[in-house]
Amino acid sequence: MRYLCCCFFAALLFSGTRVQATDVPFKPRKAVELVIGAQAGGANDRIGRVLQKILTDTSALPVPLNVINKPGQGQALSVAYLNAHVGDPHYLVVLGSSWVTSAIHAGGSAPHRDLTPTIKAFDGDLVMYVNAGSPLRNMKDLADGLAKNMGTHSFAFSTSAGNSSHIALAELARIVGADARKLKVVVNASGSITATQVAGGHVSTGISSSGSAHAMSSTGKLRLIGTLQAQRLPMLPDLPTLREQGYDVVAPTWFTLLGPKGLAPAQAAYWEEVFIKAMRSPEAKKFAETNNWSIDLIGAKALPAMLDKEYARLRKTLTDLGMVQ
Repeated sequence: MRYLCCCFFAALLFSGTRVQATDVPFKPRKAVELVIGAQAGGANDRIGRVLQKILTDTSALPVPLNVINKPGQGQALSVAYLNAHVGDPHYLVVLGSSWVTSAIHAGGSAPHRDLTPTIKAFDGDLVMYVNAGSPLRNMKDLADGLAKNMGTHSFAFSTSAGNSSHIALAELARIVGADARKLKVVVNASGSITATQVAGGHVSTGISSSGSAHAMSSTGKLRLIGTLQAQRLPMLPDLPTLREQGYDVVAPTWFTLLGPKGLAPAQAAYWEEVFIKAMRSPEAKKFAETNNWSIDLIGAKALPAMLDKEYARLRKTLTDLGMVQ
């Protein structure tokens, strides 16, 4: 009996020690990789770079933070790279809303269930533009051209087919009576590539964040013809929305930060706290303003429900437009 009691208390002690070990606060022990599902210069990349700068300048991390670009397959390659490090809290990813539509097209379930959510960071923006020498002056010119002969128009966007930009084009085509399935589209690895293509005359119309288009529009190589937001953009007050021009098309976009699947609660909580502090910094607020974005912080507990809702919304929209079965 004495032997059994000793074993029993030893088991309790061992069990208690293990529970306490999981509650030990986490801090990274080696360099952290912040993976970007797009090429340099695009919206995802700019988020990664500004977070890297904020966290480095404030000495918020005890280790270096390296930004790693893994573009391709609608951000799916960056997710695959992340999940090659299951349970390792030294790998994180910046993902825009198009990774959800990529998963829908691939026939998968809600993709965030294969990752560890930390925070939603930004609500983004989308603008539509043409080459500065284009005869298209506004959305009416573009819509009339689509209605008459959509084969003469080509469109570029990033980072995946069927994303918010593609949905917006399909809705515009439907409004003007054109066949959305016949849209000529080019899918790029970043919005900055799209802007370069349109500025070079390789594609007639582009959609990207205003920040990705800024380098070309500020030098007069692009003409912005509309924003896909519900209201005009703060830094572009003279650019009308599509709704204001008579086309009820709005394309919400957002950006999140996630870890690989299998992170412990203490590890996810650490990154949630780190990113929320960074997002509340003056530099993050300035970054949002100059990009025509808004900061919308949703933490790890509430983020899965938000992503479930977005998955359902986007799947229904894609199904209604005949873009998925």
